[in-house]
Amino acid sequence: MATVLAKIKIMPTSPEVNKEELKEKIREVLEKQDVAIRGLFDEPLAFGLYAIYTVIEMEEREGETEPIENALAEIDDVESVETVEVSLA
Repeated sequence: MATVLAKIKIMPTSPEVNKEELKEKIREVLEKQDVAIRGLFDEPLAFGLYAIYTVIEMEEREGETEPIENALAEIDDVESVETVEVSLA
């Protein structure tokens, strides 16, 4: 099996969501998913809105990042989750 890197974009429900607390919740969920976190950062968009990106390393497997996206989407204050990039490590 190959090792893959995936970049995932997480959008909060509003600009008022505390980004540091949300990052901590994201980190907790990812630690339970059998992946290595290679990066976790936020990026401003507009009018106070921001996106949080995480880069994870994992073994290639059936379903790719879908189970991880679903777990992240269940976090309170998360509006949407999208894998924006996948590549071999």
